[in-house]
Amino acid sequence: MEIKTLTVFQLYGFGDYDEHCPSLKNYIMEITNQLINGKYIYNKIREIDKGNSKYVRLRRDYLSLLILSAGYENYTQYINKSPYISSQIREEEGSNFDETSTNIDALYYVGYYVEDRQYYIKSKLTINKMKTASWEILYWENDTIPTYYTYFGKCVPTGESALSFYFSKENSSLNKECFINLFYGNNMQSKPVLLGAYCGFNRSNSPVIGKLIFEQAEDREDQDAKVKSKEINPIFHHYLYSQRMEIDNILPRKDSDLTVSLNRLEIINFLIGDYLGFYLDRNNYLIPISFNIVNNLGELKFKVNNINFKGIGRISRTENYLISEFSEKTPSYSQFSLQVQPLERDLFLGQMLVYTGANVLNGKVLLWKQNKKLKTFIDTNKEFYLNKADLDDVINAKITEYLEN
Repeated sequence: MEIKTLTVFQLYGFGDYDEHCPSLKNYIMEITNQLINGKYIYNKIREIDKGNSKYVRLRRDYLSLLILSAGYENYTQYINKSPYISSQIREEEGSNFDETSTNIDALYYVGYYVEDRQYYIKSKLTINKMKTASWEILYWENDTIPTYYTYFGKCVPTGESALSFYFSKENSSLNKECFINLFYGNNMQSKPVLLGAYCGFNRSNSPVIGKLIFEQAEDREDQDAKVKSKEINPIFHHYLYSQRMEIDNILPRKDSDLTVSLNRLEIINFLIGDYLGFYLDRNNYLIPISFNIVNNLGELKFKVNNINFKGIGRISRTENYLISEFSEKTPSYSQFSLQVQPLERDLFLGQMLVYTGANVLNGKVLLWKQNKKLKTFIDTNKEFYLNKADLDDVINAKITEYLEN
């Protein structure tokens, strides 16, 4: 097949092209086993054709892939062996090209994750030619001698900004499968820290998932020294703390077996409804509060000082509080909990810690459930702060009894 018979889209492999027919994109992917963006290569060819500049900037990872596709093992071999490179360019490039900084034969990382919520685990990830990888997990099973559990596997292309690694149980010293997704953005070799997630099995063969951090190492010796060091980076530790989920290895016989406590479902159903009430600040002004448990999933809404929160409510282990988990785009670490046991019929006590700008509202909240009279009052009084004198005597008495005392 002659190249001139192919459309631009088919030749470079983007837009309206047939992925089952020949293309430069498919050829490079077949040789390198790496996913590429055909439009990126086409744009670079257009820059050359326009002749606006003598030089074209090309990403290093794409340069390496093009060199491998042309039949050369690395950049040095390309410079020295290519018949299209003049002796002058060969001399210039040979002197200013740092082979160690661009050679992707091997990349070395030290990995970190947390097991059993807080047990800090280090590991070694070595990527070979962006095709295969080994992951060696270190355990100090006694105080002096480290034990490594090793996975070997292959890189799975997932786009231009991420890598995935599949480790089969046949190539694992643990006889367990594992999968890692790793995000690097662009130009992987220039990133000192990479973020990822793993999915595998713990020692009891229960499925586990969690977050990973990979810190770049200069070479194998640096990698080995860092992984054996017992120093713990506090930033990494706090980022990873509790970022692991383990699945029970006992299957339910029916859906109700999945509930931690049937009583908790009954509690949620009991609490569903609209709540209105007040927080008493240090100057004895009342700040209106609204709270709504929407359904038996525990979905909820919370409003204070015209600040709206949404989230989900979880019943505490002791089953005496509903604890709100807010789904904020920018976490402010605001908290709210509702005491399950009413103080009186349809009268509840809550606790909140809410950050509103420079102010912090921290303390008890008194809430009435499904109180139409109070709803009418709050609907007609939209101020941020209210005086006790504005309220009727019955509500005032409850505020005095439960908030002031």
